[in-house]
Amino acid sequence: MNPKLYGKLVGAVLVVVGVVGFIVPDLLGMDLGVAHSLVHVGSGALLAVLGFGTASQDATKTVVLIFGVVYTLLGIVGFFMDSVVPKFPIYETGALVNVIHLAVGLLGLAAALMGGKPAAAAA
Repeated sequence: MNPKLYGKLVGAVLVVVGVVGFIVPDLLGMDLGVAHSLVHVGSGALLAVLGFGTASQDATKTVVLIFGVVYTLLGIVGFFMDSVVPKFPIYETGALVNVIHLAVGLLGLAAALMGGKPAAAAA
């Protein structure tokens, strides 16, 4: 997976999850409050614009790398969050949330660090 494809797929999913979070804030037992949903919509929109838009491969790769680092750290820290920062209003901890953040983050790191150029650009 390359950074542009990651931006398209993960960006679209995050926007959908963010919007659904406004309607069903306890989706799959997760607490997707207004602030959490806004973060999903905003970060998803940024990724989608980079993925579907005309941003350079390098710019997209940089943002996807940062995104991968942040979400990977959220996934790891989330397992210890209750004891570190209790009642943080944006980030609701839970095993499912942590695993999802970790997976999305690691996929972002892989896309940024190992992803090749899009097929049209490789030719």
